[in-house]
Amino acid sequence: MENFTIADFEFDKIYGIGSYSKVVRAKKRDTGVVCALKIMNKMFIIKQRRQACAKLERLVLDQLDHPGIVRLLFTFRDTSSLYMALEACEGGELFDQIVRKGHLSEDEARFYMAEIVEALEYIHEMGLVHRDIKPENLLITADGHIKIADFGCIKPMEDTRITLLPAAAAAGIDAKAGKLVGTAAYMSPEVLCFDSATFGNDLWALGCTLYQMLSGTTPFKDASEWRMCQRILTRDLSIPNHLSEEAKDLIDRLLDLDPARRLGTGPNGYATLKKQPFFKGVNWKNLRSHTPPELALEPSVEVGDDEDFHDSSWDTSHVRWFSAAQSVGSDRSASSSGAPCHAPAFSDVNCVATSGFLGEPTKSLTHTHLYSHLIDHCLNLNAKFVILQQEDTADNLAASSPGKCNGQVCADGSNIQSEKLLKVMSSHCQA
Repeated sequence: MENFTIADFEFDKIYGIGSYSKVVRAKKRDTGVVCALKIMNKMFIIKQRRQACAKLERLVLDQLDHPGIVRLLFTFRDTSSLYMALEACEGGELFDQIVRKGHLSEDEARFYMAEIVEALEYIHEMGLVHRDIKPENLLITADGHIKIADFGCIKPMEDTRITLLPAAAAAGIDAKAGKLVGTAAYMSPEVLCFDSATFGNDLWALGCTLYQMLSGTTPFKDASEWRMCQRILTRDLSIPNHLSEEAKDLIDRLLDLDPARRLGTGPNGYATLKKQPFFKGVNWKNLRSHTPPELALEPSVEVGDDEDFHDSSWDTSHVRWFSAAQSVGSDRSASSSGAPCHAPAFSDVNCVATSGFLGEPTKSLTHTHLYSHLIDHCLNLNAKFVILQQEDTADNLAASSPGKCNGQVCADGSNIQSEKLLKVMSSHCQA
């Protein structure tokens, strides 16, 4: 940990905002080194008991060494924040390229997929599950190559090669499942059913990402989070007809409902994955020698339209924190029905509560028939969770639906606006 202060940096645009962190383009005043500075709210981390997660992210990044993974440059702290200086990827997010182009060509997608697969294979070889693979977390360097970023959801497996794990993370290796972690649009069916983390979770998300690259949208997008999750659980999938048979086959096999059969799993999983017809012509031994696709440039911004994102005179007072409620609607994940969700459960930016999952107005959710309707939906899917509003309680659910809350439904959610986790595990609802 370095002895730096926030005054040692000049700030430019904001790369992204989360529930307890923001990432800003920063330049070290004395050296001119440009980095992506991740600024984490220490009070929020302590309040949400995420100290071990924050420490684990730093330790993992410090030990990973691969050209397809964003490098950690240095860290420092002050009384209010923790700081991680990460390698700047000036090409932006893969998500931006998809949006600007509408969708990518198969040649472009093949290039990016190959680099993602190579980096993901390394992550899995290190005994880690990323748990949040998506276009927003796939960054493009100035010379056009892909790097996997955002290890805030990382999960160490029993055979992890990462050392010096914080006690909470080490204890969590053998812990039972029970927390939703990741982004809803890219969550596999087994994640939604609270099964233990596996490498297959990332491979499902990889399939969703390929689908989005080639079509411009996520594979299970629907009018609400609830309907989207229904589609994921039943694999209600429609692959665009204009795609090649090779692309269709790869998507189909990555989005296998059975994680044990999912392409890329097993002892020879990645060897099999790399031999798929979609990757014909890829030189896996010299992958980064391939010519990257041409990047679509960011649309020009009128002077004054982007003031908050370009201010080199920032000081400590400018490192302000945006509540989840302020960030809802501005987070780009919403456009692809993706809600960033970190443990404990659906407590992050743009995570929609019951209104989003059920597709009903929030004000109506206090009505008895809607409580009953919500539980019916959960039981029909054999689901193990319900996302609640602040006024929702397990007592309300049980009273509205006597005899239904019989252990198959676990009410565990959060109030977005106050970021207060509602622990409503009770005798009525046992996980």
